[in-house]
Amino acid sequence: MPWWQGLSFSLMSTVAYCILFNVPIRTLFAGGMVGMTGWVVFQVMTVNGASLTLATFGAATTVSLLSQFLSIFLRVPSTNFSVSGIIPLVPGSKAYKAMLAFVNGENLDGVTLVTLTAFAAGAIAAGLILGISIFSVWKGIVTRYAAKRAKAT
Repeated sequence: MPWWQGLSFSLMSTVAYCILFNVPIRTLFAGGMVGMTGWVVFQVMTVNGASLTLATFGAATTVSLLSQFLSIFLRVPSTNFSVSGIIPLVPGSKAYKAMLAFVNGENLDGVTLVTLTAFAAGAIAAGLILGISIFSVWKGIVTRYAAKRAKAT
């Protein structure tokens, strides 16, 4: 698939899920950009030799951090962006192929694919949590510094 097709499909699928989740219209494009950015990070990491699990983790962390920043900038909950932004990262085809392998009696292939799917799902969850944690620590540091600065003056 050419790179521009991947960009457009990730943007369209993320915007479609934003619409499905009743995200405010003014934030649709930003939500689409979050999903597209996550897909770009995933593709860049896999092209540069990262494993699928590590690339998914990095992309999910990026989606989470962008969601946190956009939630402050656009004054909407961060879940508006993070839930729909991870859609391009979800390993749906691997899960389908795993179930198909079990149905066809190829149990070893099925277990392998289920394991890869579980690793990808775990990487998505861990990446989202890491992004929220990084943002919370950053916000605490900024708040503490602002309080110290206000006391000094």
